[in-house]
Amino acid sequence: MTQVIKAFPGWQIYDLAGGWAAVRTHLVPRTSELSNVRCGETLEELVRNLEAETRA
Repeated sequence: MTQVIKAFPGWQIYDLAGGWAAVRTHLVPRTSELSNVRCGETLEELVRNLEAETRA
């Protein structure tokens, strides 16, 4: 998890009961077409979702 935190410094990563979530440390406006929250059932899925978010 430490590697994920270092790879995505603009996000707070949370281990939740049903999976993983990431919340932006500085929220973006709705009009930006970016997400403020990304989730995944596994840490690997969350990483893929965060990578997709950074490519957007």
